[in-house]
Amino acid sequence: MRRMAPALDMEGLRRIVGAPEFVAPWLDRFYDDADAAAVLAAVDGRLAAGRPLSAVEPEGAVARAFRRGVIDPGPDGAWVPADFHRRLEIWALFEGWMDVPPEIRARLNAWEMDHYAAGHAGQVAALCGGGPVDPHQVWPRYLLLHEAEALLEKAAAVYLWPCNCRAMMQGCRKPGLTCLRFSNDRGLGWEISKSRAREIAQDAHRKGLMQVGEIGVGPDGGITGALCNCCPDCCYPQQLSARLGAAALWPLRRYEAVHLPDRCTACGRCVKRCPFGLFSLSGPKRSRTLAFDAAACRGCGICATVCPEDAIQMKPLPSYHPLVRERGYPDIETDGRYDPTGS
Repeated sequence: MRRMAPALDMEGLRRIVGAPEFVAPWLDRFYDDADAAAVLAAVDGRLAAGRPLSAVEPEGAVARAFRRGVIDPGPDGAWVPADFHRRLEIWALFEGWMDVPPEIRARLNAWEMDHYAAGHAGQVAALCGGGPVDPHQVWPRYLLLHEAEALLEKAAAVYLWPCNCRAMMQGCRKPGLTCLRFSNDRGLGWEISKSRAREIAQDAHRKGLMQVGEIGVGPDGGITGALCNCCPDCCYPQQLSARLGAAALWPLRRYEAVHLPDRCTACGRCVKRCPFGLFSLSGPKRSRTLAFDAAACRGCGICATVCPEDAIQMKPLPSYHPLVRERGYPDIETDGRYDPTGS
């Protein structure tokens, strides 16, 4: 076990950063001596804005501590200890998620999910009530692939990150390097071109990941948040919707899939493709029929893009929620391809 800085014992560090008690024996996996020194200096007020941690560590330690999610800028400009949720995400993404036993990872995931649910319960309640919402908050919603591509074009810059949900939950084998963020405050993501970002979104879609825009409006009027490529097994918004019974609202449902039986050959591709298992086949092989639970459809569009007969079309909901009518909230126009007659 690594030695912690003598001025701050492990229990003291745990209390300051708000780590759960069960992680105390493993806390040295998350914080080294320099991290502990940065936390202590922040608590003591020795980390004024723009001032290096030269009295404790060589210059550059402040930048390292910030990059690693150990300290954050406070409201008055001075550095403050970052809470453990911040450190946990960065550690799981880039450092040593496999350094703790599986049972500790499972407990950390449950702890983090509880935190996510508590932090977003108010937004979900606002959606359920249909009341006014703040467009400057980040709200997740399903996007069709062409909408996701349009969103990437509107972003000022795109940064590639590993998916924190799949890195932590590890509930599937889908691609992990798929999170397309629109900010990069800690300098951990890779800035990529918009054409490369489109390729990543398209590849994720081909591999069965749903496109979810977790976006809001920044102070300058630009788009903030990220384009996520989600699965139901790992991703936090999907887990939260199941927990709170808000499947049509978180992420926001904006379309519904329409099955056109006259075109359908019951090939079964949609059965394998749908992330929520809403399609099923029945009957003998040469005369089987396809059933679809339309009421449970989330409108992600994953099924429609693999149908060789164009027998599944995405119907835009005419007024899916007041959220998109809020002034200034970024929206992506539908392309009008839906044909209710199937002609």
